[in-house]
Amino acid sequence: MSQVTAALERCRAEHGVEVERLLAEEAAAWAPEGSLLTEMCGYHLATGGKRLRALVPLLTAEALGADPVPLRPFAAACEMLHNATLVHDDLQDGDTTRRGRPTVWKRWSAAQAVNLGDAMFYWAVALLGRLEVPEARRWEAIELLVRGTLRVIDGQVREFQLKDDPAPGMSGYVRMIEGKTSGLFEIPLVGAARLVGAAPEAATALGEAARDLGVLFQIQDDLLDLYGDKGRERRGTDVAEGKISALVVHALGCAGAADAQRLREVLTKAREQTSDDEIDWADRLFRRCGSVRFALDEIARRERAVAGRPELAATPRLRELLVGLGDAFLEPIRPVMREFART
Repeated sequence: MSQVTAALERCRAEHGVEVERLLAEEAAAWAPEGSLLTEMCGYHLATGGKRLRALVPLLTAEALGADPVPLRPFAAACEMLHNATLVHDDLQDGDTTRRGRPTVWKRWSAAQAVNLGDAMFYWAVALLGRLEVPEARRWEAIELLVRGTLRVIDGQVREFQLKDDPAPGMSGYVRMIEGKTSGLFEIPLVGAARLVGAAPEAATALGEAARDLGVLFQIQDDLLDLYGDKGRERRGTDVAEGKISALVVHALGCAGAADAQRLREVLTKAREQTSDDEIDWADRLFRRCGSVRFALDEIARRERAVAGRPELAATPRLRELLVGLGDAFLEPIRPVMREFART
């Protein structure tokens, strides 16, 4: 077990119960009595998850030499926000299960999933009212959360725009990810730094590192879809959904005209009509075009960017946390990394 993995487990043991209590209490406190919103929220949160967005700000506070306990409401807010996006993502992606249980939209309806996700966005903001910090810092945290949430939503919008782009490029892919994925790391990292009164340059460096970590995380998630286990109903679900992954972007730019056209046809087919043979063909194309190698090289570049950020040299514990998080993110795809290291 790595040092950061051990720290995450310790942090979960020390703060997890309180964070879960805050999540449940806030939903119950703001929803009308007997509201289905509370039941749906409890159901969704009970599907589990690593609660990573809650743990990151607490570990960031520790790395900056501060007591993490006062940041528990902020940690819960980051987790609530993340889960709001998951409820909406499950609906938009058409996923019917999450960690072995029916998703909210599948159990209730698409409309009710929209309602729950909307409510969770507001509960995330409401949780910041519990912060026992100077009022100016509380308002700064609220502004960060609101602006970050809009960036995440904009990233989701860009994901659908990218599907319609006849020639999606890496710059468009990265801009999308820096919104929808990096934003969910930037808020906990930067928010924690600001709440504990860290130097402005430390908060800025954390924001830049969050963008690299988000892209790294998303590219490993793209790879996990074909070369690991994302806990979804089938291998290659992203391909079946027509998602524009880093693999797809590279392959469309490097494949011959016939292969690029066929890949486009596979991506635009209805999810349920995409066969396992077509997903296997896409896998072979990604390997043949060097798209997997490209993705792994980009991950390595982002790792180096995080580790080499000079502004973090004065805070070695913070640098160790960021590097360790990147390492932990990559653990699920270690087998494919080892496979391609031999080729």
